[in-house]
Amino acid sequence: MLKTVVAWTFYPGMLLVGLRVTALGIQEGLSPALVVASTIFVSALVIAVVQRWMPFEDEWQAKPQTYWLDMLHMASTGVTTEGYRAATVGLFTAGAVYLQGALGGSLWPNEQPMVLQLALALLIGDLGAYWVHRTCHTSPLFWRVHAMHHSSEQLYAFASARNHPMNAILAYGSQLLPLTLLGANLEVIALLSVFTGINGLLQHANIDLKHGIFNWVFATADLHRWHHSKDFDESNTNFGSNIIVWDIVFGTRALPEGHPEAVGISGLHMPENFLHHLASPFVLNRYTAEALPVHEDGKLRLEG
Repeated sequence: MLKTVVAWTFYPGMLLVGLRVTALGIQEGLSPALVVASTIFVSALVIAVVQRWMPFEDEWQAKPQTYWLDMLHMASTGVTTEGYRAATVGLFTAGAVYLQGALGGSLWPNEQPMVLQLALALLIGDLGAYWVHRTCHTSPLFWRVHAMHHSSEQLYAFASARNHPMNAILAYGSQLLPLTLLGANLEVIALLSVFTGINGLLQHANIDLKHGIFNWVFATADLHRWHHSKDFDESNTNFGSNIIVWDIVFGTRALPEGHPEAVGISGLHMPENFLHHLASPFVLNRYTAEALPVHEDGKLRLEG
C-alpha cells in the first residue's frame, strides 16, 4: 500500500516541495545560489534512498565504481554551470537592461503570479533546450560533446550528472540566455534551476513510479528512458529537458509499452574513467565501432 502511494505521489511531491522550499528561502533573504544548491542536494539524497527501496529495474542499480564516477561528474557539472552563470549573467543582464530601455519596459511579466512566471519560464527555456538537445543528436560535432551523457548502461538518478562540461554549458545556456534577455527576475531563475535539477534526477531515477497524466506535460522517467535506449529509433525521441510539450509540437514524443531492452549507445565502448570522459569529445572515434558516427538524412547513427 505504501509503495503504491509513493509511486503515484513521489514525482509531483518532490517537485512541489523543492519549489516551495526554494521560494520560502528566497523570501527569507537567503542566498538564491545557496538555496538552490541545498534544495537539489537534499532532494538527491531522498531520491537515492527511494531508488534503493523500490527500483524500476534491478539491473540498473549502479555499481560502486559507476556511482563514484557520476559523483565526480556531478561536482564537475556544478562547478561548470556556476562558473558559467557567474561569467554570463552580468553580460546578458546588461543586454536585458538595454532592451528594457529601448522598449520602454521589461519584456518579462514580473507583475504576474509566480506560478505563471515559472510556467512561462519552463515553456520558453525548454524551447531552446529542446533544439540544442535535438541538434546534439543530429550533428556529428555536437554529438561528440553530448555522447558521454548516454554512455551509462545503468539508468539511475545520478546518471543525470554524467555531462561533459561543454554539454552542461550548452544545456544550461539554452535555458538561461533567453530568459535573462527577456528580463526574468532572480526568483524565477532560481525556481527554474531547482525544477531542472530535481526533474533531471527524477527522469533518470531507477524508481518504479506512476506518472499518469504527467507524461503529457513533463519530461518524466517513463519518457526519458526511451531517449536513453540503445536502439537508435527509440532514442531519437523525447528531447525535452523539463517539459514534453515541444516534443508533442514537433512530433518527437514517444511512449511505447514496456521499457527499453537496454540503455547506452550501441557501438560505443567508452572507458568508465573520469579523465577519459573529459577527453571524449576530442577522441570519440577511438571508442566507437566505426571511425565516426554516420550522418544520414539529418539523423545521427552509430553503427556497430
